[in-house]
Amino acid sequence: MREEAEKWLRQALEDLATAKDTITTGHYYASAFWAEQAAEKALKALLIAGGKIERTHDLNELLEIIKEEIGLSVEEIRSEIIKLTLHYTISRYPDAANTIPYSLYSKEDAEELVKKAEKVIEWVKRNLH
Repeated sequence: MREEAEKWLRQALEDLATAKDTITTGHYYASAFWAEQAAEKALKALLIAGGKIERTHDLNELLEIIKEEIGLSVEEIRSEIIKLTLHYTISRYPDAANTIPYSLYSKEDAEELVKKAEKVIEWVKRNLH
């Protein structure tokens, strides 16, 4: 694995740990954001390992690039990506969801998003070369 890809994967794992930590403090909106970040950085690690650099934050777009340019089947994690990508914005900005982000999320929401991020990271690990 390229050294740069390894750095991105290590940061994805740290972001996942942060997502879990913020559940314990009751900051569920922050957990949602960090779960999305963990998935995003893991996907970017996979792209970097394949020689691709992408600047987008849209997980759906990253998934399509992985499918088209790296040639991996992405269906195993598509539903996780669809759920996670929204939280890049709505977990942080009051105008993104027409309410205060911290009021949107429950503990169950945060735990579900962390599990989705974990699944994405495990899929990435299996596909890294």
